Amino acid sequence: CSSLASEDEAFNFVMMTLVDFSDPGLIILPPHRLVRGISKSILNGLMAKLRAFFEIEELPLSVPSVWQQVDDLLMETNEIRLFLFGLAEPLLALRLRDFTTASQMMPYFHSELYKRLDVSIADHIILEKLLGLSSGREEARITYSYDRQDAVNRVLDQEYQLAFLLSPVKIGVVKAIADAGDRLPRKSTYFYPKLPAGLVFYRLV
Repeated sequence: CSSLASEDEAFNFVMMTLVDFSDPGLIILPPHRLVRGISKSILNGLMAKLRAFFEIEELPLSVPSVWQQVDDLLMETNEIRLFLFGLAEPLLALRLRDFTTASQMMPYFHSELYKRLDVSIADHIILEKLLGLSSGREEARITYSYDRQDAVNRVLDQEYQLAFLLSPVKIGVVKAIADAGDRLPRKSTYFYPKLPAGLVFYRLV
């Protein structure tokens, strides 16, 4: 009976890990989005819809340095930019045209910092508005990868149709959004390294 249990019983506590924001070993990996189950008609019209919101640059995959260029650009934070793989033969670099218009299409209660994240742009503008998906309710059609090469390979293997390659959320931005009383989009961070499984566990008897 729980009324007879001690206050010190393990089930009265929640396990957590606390890491200093300034720890140089703390890394946040990027939250790439992978989608499937999109109809041919929607895919055929997606490019035109994207052009209404983004300046689109085609990056030929035949250029040996293209993936290094992608990695370098994803580390920049001065522009809202993401990459789309799978819609056309070249890789597509998407740069947001007008933040104000995009901001008005997101829930009003979110902070400006939240709305400027490329993961927010991907979720609210592309997945929800243009593709008719919801990142929180489409687990069969949306998945997440925190490794760029893995995301690309899963499209090449035809497991998924499209990969949206995103920038990692900066640690300072995570703190700033929390300080603003806001929360990050779903599946927008992957803190690394992880604790080894089984390092700490509840006493069983």
